Amino acid sequence: PVFGEKVFPVWVAGLLVGGASLIQMLCDVPAGRLLDKYGYRQLLMVTTITFIVAASALLFGFSIPAYLVTLGFSIFGWLFFTPGINAYMLSQAPKGAAGKFLSFKDIFGSLGIVLSTFALPLALTLNIKISGTIILVTMILTLFAIYLSPEEKESVHKEKKVETHFYFIRRSYLHKILKTIKKLNPASSMLFVFNITAAIFYATVWFVVPIVIAREAVSGAFTVGLGIFDFSVVILGYAIGRLVDHGDKRSLVFFGLLLFAIAGMLTGLNFNWLFLVFGFLATTGEEITGLSLWSWLHTLDKDHANDGLVAGVLTLGEDLGWAIGPIFAGFAFWLIGATWTIVLASGFLFLTWFFCLIMMRTYWKNDTLVVPVRPHHPRHKA
Repeated sequence: PVFGEKVFPVWVAGLLVGGASLIQMLCDVPAGRLLDKYGYRQLLMVTTITFIVAASALLFGFSIPAYLVTLGFSIFGWLFFTPGINAYMLSQAPKGAAGKFLSFKDIFGSLGIVLSTFALPLALTLNIKISGTIILVTMILTLFAIYLSPEEKESVHKEKKVETHFYFIRRSYLHKILKTIKKLNPASSMLFVFNITAAIFYATVWFVVPIVIAREAVSGAFTVGLGIFDFSVVILGYAIGRLVDHGDKRSLVFFGLLLFAIAGMLTGLNFNWLFLVFGFLATTGEEITGLSLWSWLHTLDKDHANDGLVAGVLTLGEDLGWAIGPIFAGFAFWLIGATWTIVLASGFLFLTWFFCLIMMRTYWKNDTLVVPVRPHHPRHKA
């Protein structure tokens, strides 16, 4: 959004960033099939080269063509990069250790996000050619690492190594996911709506905060605030899992979502060190709510024949939210400014809380629920 705002009105930047996420969502399944057909390592090399092209465009200075080339090649790159890595890791990992391999990857991914937020204020002040050079060197090192990696010996589909196996490789077709939502109501509808609004909120924050930092030359704790959303889950993930395991799920959804909404609203009102406090509380409430709803949804899928589709319910909601969020944020920022854009985004969370409250009063059963392994739930969007 910061680079886009340099050459476009902020609402156009929002449309472009949101449109990029929408294209990714529509192309996920075909991308997964291409990975299966041509090989994970080979396409990982190709997709890394597209990132190299995207970075190289910035070396010629910043302009509308440079921005569009960078954004366009990045869309293609992210289509294959994350699912390619997941598929490659699952194909190489021993069956009993596949979950640990993915968790290990997620820890380093979250660490990268935290570190990048520390570097963000500096990155926004650098000449665009220097930023492009840093990205270019990083991608060349990545390409070299992939080149040194051994070729996968067999398709990841030969053996199902984790419950949500197909989620990690490619998304499921829309019509199949919608059938699953209908079959596993009301938990599926609650989780679906929750994931849309949670992603809208995070997308809004990731759109607005960098612009605020760039425009106002903000310093201090706020400049690393974006990292708090991943950092809080790294710190509290185990404790929250234990809480959901032994707590009353209905109460956890009620209070967790309410905490998410209130703390999310307060993040927009405090562009200072309090942003870290309320960001930490917001993500804590979101994780409690999401994990409780996920465990209920998993329990309703009694035969576990649709684990990949169940994960697809979660993912489709996130994808829609990450497509809608930047578009909403671009127009709202243009009309009402940074603070009220985030506050307004939190309003979606309050509406979701009210929706879930009605659904729980109507449908909730006191089933014994367990917390299954859940696909990684990012608080950022590539």
